[in-house]
Amino acid sequence: MRYSARHLFYSFNSALLLFIASACDTTIKTDEAVISDAVFEKKITMAPLDTLTIDTAKSEITWIGAKMTGRHNGRFYIQSGKLYRNKKLLAGGTIVLNMAALRSDDKGIDAETNAKLTRQLRSADFFDVEHYPAAVFELTAVVPIDSSGQQAATRKYDERHVGNPTHRITGNLSIKGQTKSVSFPARVTFEDNLLHARANFNLDRTKWGLVYRSDESLGNQTIYPEVNIGLNIVATP
Repeated sequence: MRYSARHLFYSFNSALLLFIASACDTTIKTDEAVISDAVFEKKITMAPLDTLTIDTAKSEITWIGAKMTGRHNGRFYIQSGKLYRNKKLLAGGTIVLNMAALRSDDKGIDAETNAKLTRQLRSADFFDVEHYPAAVFELTAVVPIDSSGQQAATRKYDERHVGNPTHRITGNLSIKGQTKSVSFPARVTFEDNLLHARANFNLDRTKWGLVYRSDESLGNQTIYPEVNIGLNIVATP
């Protein structure tokens, strides 16, 4: 079969565009947080028997923002946090983030560029920390899950993904005066009387009105709505 030069040209262009689209996929492949309206009726029925304090020095909350041309990463800092426990089960808790301290911590760019990105993240373009210096996550439900019920093993995950989750954590997340319910899988364990909780999930920032450059029509200037969040929490009695 003979093809015209025009047909070959269009076929080549289509293949090239497909390759570029796949090459520009800089998003993290991990669990997607379920976001819905805030839930003000807590579903945790266990009475807390003791209180755990989050160790802010040993705990870490990271973020990765992806754009068409790459990624940037950094940290949120925990201002304070309490978790409530009934034997070896979570029975509630609250985490307060110091948004005025959030920063870009990208080893792939220089200090000046990190500082510039940090200033923009703290500005009204994103978190507007002057008017909203804190973000709050309050647990509303903690449900044990069977690891065998995870997504099919054939799905490809990024290395940051936390496998074998033990619980599904649900809570109200308040950012910039807006509150949404967020639900995600996590691995929660108790070792030597310490609580360890790890999770990694993608969060759609636009649900809290963080829409800066989220429009895909901006092409290479687009910043994807999904932000990757990594949790590594350590709490002590």
